Amino acid sequence: MKKLGILLSLLFALFAAQAESEYEAWKSNRLERLQQPHGWLSLVGLEWLHVGENSIGAAEDNDVQLSHGPDYLGTFWLSADKNIRFVPNKASGIKANDEEVTEKITVHADTSEQETTVFTIDTFQFYVVERGDKFAFRIKDSQADTRINFKGLEYYPEDEKFRIDAKFVPYEPAKIIPTVNVLGILTEEPSPGRLEFTIDGEAYSLDALDSSDSYYMIFADKTNGRTTYGPGRFVYTDGKVDDNGMVRIDFNKAYNPPCAFTAYSTCTLPPRQNRMPVMIEAGEKKYANSVF
Repeated sequence: MKKLGILLSLLFALFAAQAESEYEAWKSNRLERLQQPHGWLSLVGLEWLHVGENSIGAAEDNDVQLSHGPDYLGTFWLSADKNIRFVPNKASGIKANDEEVTEKITVHADTSEQETTVFTIDTFQFYVVERGDKFAFRIKDSQADTRINFKGLEYYPEDEKFRIDAKFVPYEPAKIIPTVNVLGILTEEPSPGRLEFTIDGEAYSLDALDSSDSYYMIFADKTNGRTTYGPGRFVYTDGKVDDNGMVRIDFNKAYNPPCAFTAYSTCTLPPRQNRMPVMIEAGEKKYANSVF
């Protein structure tokens, strides 16, 4: 029996070490993605397009003025039927999806079934996003102050209590969830099901959204505005529902939306039913000295 106890202790220590190693790897990966040259920290602009001509470049007389680079990159033409064309200034050297643009091209926004058209010039990357019935340039700069002077991430101590096996209750058919973003734009998202779980003996549930190999939740809790980002956080499950109808939520991996770092993002806010009356003291804390 003594040997069995020692063996069990060793196995428990091994599993704990593996979990810790996986969690630390997740945090490192999160930091690496955030700090990429054109990650969320580099976001410096969200410029709305109007129907007709939209010129872009560093010169002051452009409709969209960049902080540096060539004076005139070209002109985007937005039609009333939502088609977008780009006519380049051939001398600018601007690229679209890594190919230099020398002739008029069709531009695909982030909502298109075609590959998003991503432009690069100097230290900039930008592309068109569709929000509601409007289009805008999302502009990123690898030399953005928010990236160059990034202050790092802070987390609660890892807590096994918030690594939870939840019951997956499917919606058949999918439940349509109204969601609103920070711009006040309302959209409807299909939810494949809700996750039911307990914390300290109290029951909670979150409506999930679907991802390729997991589910994700946009949620709020009572730490928001105190020690975590005010509007809420995101968390992905560890995989999808298993044969027993369960799925793992690890709130230690809860993280801030891009709006915690930049004013130019269009983050979705937690739906009403995902606002929990409990303190989830796990995962990523609010960024630096943010007032949010």
